Amino acid sequence: MRKLLVIARREYLERVKKKSFLVGTILGPVLMAGLILAPSLIFEKTTELTVRFDVIDLSGILYDDFHEELSDTLKAGGRKFVMRRREADEVTLDGVRETLAMEVDEDVIDGYLLIPADILESSRCTFYGKRLGNVKGIGRIEHGLSQVVIAHRLADEGMQYGTVSRLVRNVDMESMMLKEGEEKEGGFDMLFISTFIFIMMLYMTILLWGVAVQRSIIEEKNNRVIEVMLSSVRPFDLLGGKILGVGSTGLTQYAIWAICALALTAYPIAASHITQYAAFTPEILAYFILFYVLGFLFYATLFAMTGSICNTDQEAQQLQQPIVLCLVFTIIIPMAVIQNPDGLFATIVSLIPPFTPIVMFMRISILTPPAWQIALSVALLLLAIWGAGQLAAKIFRTGILMYGKRPAFREIFKWLRRA
Repeated sequence: MRKLLVIARREYLERVKKKSFLVGTILGPVLMAGLILAPSLIFEKTTELTVRFDVIDLSGILYDDFHEELSDTLKAGGRKFVMRRREADEVTLDGVRETLAMEVDEDVIDGYLLIPADILESSRCTFYGKRLGNVKGIGRIEHGLSQVVIAHRLADEGMQYGTVSRLVRNVDMESMMLKEGEEKEGGFDMLFISTFIFIMMLYMTILLWGVAVQRSIIEEKNNRVIEVMLSSVRPFDLLGGKILGVGSTGLTQYAIWAICALALTAYPIAASHITQYAAFTPEILAYFILFYVLGFLFYATLFAMTGSICNTDQEAQQLQQPIVLCLVFTIIIPMAVIQNPDGLFATIVSLIPPFTPIVMFMRISILTPPAWQIALSVALLLLAIWGAGQLAAKIFRTGILMYGKRPAFREIFKWLRRA
């Protein structure tokens, strides 16, 4: 055990002193802060632009009401939508459109709206413009014209638009999450984003540090350093020390990121976004650390096993594909789990050890499952870690000293029978 801890300490210190660890650890909070602060800063700094467009109203009855409907103003004052009425009929329409198209090309106007004569029946019109990226502005034009058309239809039926609008006003329903008797604001977007942030962190760190164990073994195997180490320690101590050391590095990175996130909450803008999109309780944080540790131990053991078999990264990339696919599977099913976290599919998948670290944490984050399911998933995962450790130890003690061509599966089975 003492030698295992010595190797773990060596692996830990070797990694935390590397520039790549410092760069990755620093870039993590920087990217985190950028993702949180950038949207609000961009939104605040974005200047609203005036939309200038002409209207060809072939119906002859909508323009005045439409002009009044689009009376929105800019923050700096002035109308947001500046429109002009262009007279046209069936005879002059083509010529007017050619003229307007030239004005659009020369940036005299942003576009023009063609309202057909039968719009009350067809409900169709066309906006022509060079820049259609202003989705918000075009959407407002469409909404404004729709309101005017509806008002005219109601007037034709002898009804008042204001009265009907008041009678058919929609109900605003607020979503409140009930969890263990506590009410919490939240909708699908907030739930999905918050959950996805955590499972992506689990996926990235388990994969990143698991592959780090594999590469460490391959590198020391090629340098023959591992032969010197095996002269003084058992293969199991070497395997366990590497996994423990690299796993501790990942926990150190989590701790630094958590401190940075707490520091960001000192700023009101960042605090509001963090609590909006990454709200978590101490219980969720404890489960996050638990499933990171268990998931890392399981996958790092498998990656260590592939590293002991291979001599190069290229060989390892081919052999590790089934392991990576298990992780990838867990990040392509969040929608199915979020929509029905206590359903049969989510329950079964969360109890299968390779998927448990991410899927069970996902279920706990959304709707905490019964305690027996959490306990069973942890027990099955611990059993899988023990089994993977036994398998990896048998392969590791032989494969770590084998060089040359990568052994075939038949030869690996021979190692297992001899062990």
